[in-house]
Amino acid sequence: MNILALAEKILAEKEVIAEKTRTIFSEQTGHHLNEQVTNDHVLLAEFVANGLTAEDTTKTDALMTEWAEKSSVNSLHENKPFEHSFERFQIFKDQIWTIIENQLVGESFTSKELFHIFRKVELIIDKAGFEYVRALVKNFETKMNDFKKTMRKDKQLIADLSVPIIPSIVPNTILVPIVGMLTNERFEILRQKLLNNVPDQNAESIVCDFTGAVIPENGEFQMDDLAHQIEQITKALSLMGVEIIYVGFSSRLVQEIVRSGVTIDAETFSTFRTGLKYLANQKKWQLDEQHLDEIEEDEIEKTEETRPHAPTTT
Repeated sequence: MNILALAEKILAEKEVIAEKTRTIFSEQTGHHLNEQVTNDHVLLAEFVANGLTAEDTTKTDALMTEWAEKSSVNSLHENKPFEHSFERFQIFKDQIWTIIENQLVGESFTSKELFHIFRKVELIIDKAGFEYVRALVKNFETKMNDFKKTMRKDKQLIADLSVPIIPSIVPNTILVPIVGMLTNERFEILRQKLLNNVPDQNAESIVCDFTGAVIPENGEFQMDDLAHQIEQITKALSLMGVEIIYVGFSSRLVQEIVRSGVTIDAETFSTFRTGLKYLANQKKWQLDEQHLDEIEEDEIEKTEETRPHAPTTT
């Protein structure tokens, strides 16, 4: 047997090699390989055969790199543990060695000839394995970077939805509905967004509505921090010449603010409607009850549209 005969045998048995690799892998792991993986093993067998006889491996190496790229993408698409890829590769390698062993039966070779055959086969298979692992790592890193970018976008979306800034139909007024669980992080986002948006919105007044706010019961949220956060927001806006009024404080929230000893230098109202009436009186706006109803319904609708929802990713 010479290298050419060995290469021809591997080419002739390439589908058998791929099928045995699939079968043995399934028996050992209980997982089935998709059609693309089987095709990859057929192509890999062709690379091994061509590599044994090629004088110049430049073209073969380029095709092997392309194979490794496609194969690694398919492996990641399967979403299976990394070790499965290496197990498949080892099973494939065993099939190649089995063919070589069978071909050596009844043949007479010098030690040098055998070493030459083994070394060439080993180099080709190892190179294929290296290219596959390199491509797998590169594509995994790309996938992780894309995932991180998506996570950052989702986090920003959650931040935007957790503290929406809604332009009101009331002139020079914005509405900030606080809906859901109160957290220090949300108040930090609220402070930053208000200070950044006030100039853009040309706002003179802000209505901060706590009607839909929920206070945690597990003690992780420090109510003293909440009171100080509200105090800092009020002072910062006051320095900008903007009046903020708070509506919808629950009795528990009021008690905690009083207990903290913090003085909030802002008007507070039990409902959104009473807050609007206050603003109308302050600004000398003529608002009848029907107009108030329309404004209140419109603001409630805007608030419902901006309630936080879990972002969907693909």
